[in-house]
Amino acid sequence: MDCIKTKLNEEDKDILREIYEKLEKITLPTRFQKTGAQGHSRRTGACNQKQSRQVCFGYSIYRCKKQVSVFTKKYPYIMELFKKFIDSHYPEFEFDSVYVNKNVKCKKHLDSKNVGTSLLVGFGDYLGGESVLYINNEAEKMNIQICSVIFNGSKIEHESLPFTGTRYSLVFIT
Repeated sequence: MDCIKTKLNEEDKDILREIYEKLEKITLPTRFQKTGAQGHSRRTGACNQKQSRQVCFGYSIYRCKKQVSVFTKKYPYIMELFKKFIDSHYPEFEFDSVYVNKNVKCKKHLDSKNVGTSLLVGFGDYLGGESVLYINNEAEKMNIQICSVIFNGSKIEHESLPFTGTRYSLVFIT
């Protein structure tokens, strides 16, 4: 299995609109840094983008310990909305963390800590911003506003294309 695409239905889109409204009311942290960026924000290029925001909900690793993220403790209702979305859209998919990207144009990269399958979906008021997966050295563009994509980001290089507007992507991971 390289990737699985699953079309979003109207209920899925309604839940994503609800998530959008809730996320727009909270302040997500910037990853912009002039020097010294490390980890995921460096690999994705978010550290070079002033308008980009990235945060983890669910479990995260901090000082080698798996623990509930600060944002999950502060906004537990957001995690409940993520569960509601998965229950509607793809109930067989198991996850314990959700990485939220806002206005991040990811450069081509492989994930290093997120090993195994991930579910990627996009939403917001934007044009463009397709995700590109490089499967067997072939670029495959995917509109993640229409379909979610399940793939292994540690084995399949991926990136996002330029966009205009407010673009969110959610990466559900285990």
